[in-house]
Amino acid sequence: MSPKTADRVASAVFWAMGGITASALLFIVVQIFWRGLATALSPSFFLGKPRAFEEGGGVLPMLVSSVYLAAWTLIIAVPVSLGAAIYLAEFARKGSRAAGAVRFCADSLASLPSIVFGLFGMTFFAAYLGWGTCLLAGACTLALLNLPVLMRSAEESMRAVPAAYREASLGLGAGRWTTVRQVVIPSAMPGILAGTVLTVGRVLGESASLIYVMMLVTRKVPSFSPFSNAAPLASNIWYTQTEAIIPDYRRVVDGGAALLLLLVLAVNLAARALGKAYSKRKGVKTADARA
Repeated sequence: MSPKTADRVASAVFWAMGGITASALLFIVVQIFWRGLATALSPSFFLGKPRAFEEGGGVLPMLVSSVYLAAWTLIIAVPVSLGAAIYLAEFARKGSRAAGAVRFCADSLASLPSIVFGLFGMTFFAAYLGWGTCLLAGACTLALLNLPVLMRSAEESMRAVPAAYREASLGLGAGRWTTVRQVVIPSAMPGILAGTVLTVGRVLGESASLIYVMMLVTRKVPSFSPFSNAAPLASNIWYTQTEAIIPDYRRVVDGGAALLLLLVLAVNLAARALGKAYSKRKGVKTADARA
């Protein structure tokens, strides 16, 4: 086979793989929106409260619970993962046993099924610490679940920053921590933000690890207090589909799925806009500095 033919065949294969992936994603999105978009956009649905045995209930308490859960998970997980990434990328020596142990633990956490985190959260956070089913127990459980993704994405983003940036900062008299804080982290921010967006999407769609540490349905809109009772939307969708107690459970399930997908898409679009704005602002600053 000639090089040109091999190149064309390889290009065709990769385009076909990309097309299959995009088609599968498009099929799932279209099916979800086809079944539940009209319900999801109904004010009586996303602003209403669930009903026990009657038709016409809404999902406002669960929607608010999901947003609060994502916020508390990021509050707990981002500082820990960012600190670990800074240590691994900037301060750990090559071949350090401590750094190897941290990476091994992160990789081990990433390979565990999410239900294992739920059982651990129920045993430790809910029972041993006495928190019960609350936002804090769910957020700590999801923080452990998403810690490897956040840490690895932040570490790789920092490693991708050119060494010349660090050398220039150190050459101007800045300390090591000042260089990391004012040069490395801002340069790596797009990658860190990408990992954070992935975490938010996973938190909003997670249900298996939360069925033991949070409620499955609530009629009261939770407060932002970490010890308030809450029921995430994804867990409520699973519960509604499994139990089928209300007569219009299919409407609630389809509408909840479409609403959850809209929420994830909104988070991704907002993160993209924020990343573009940050990059543009950083480019303007660089241009001003050169001038």
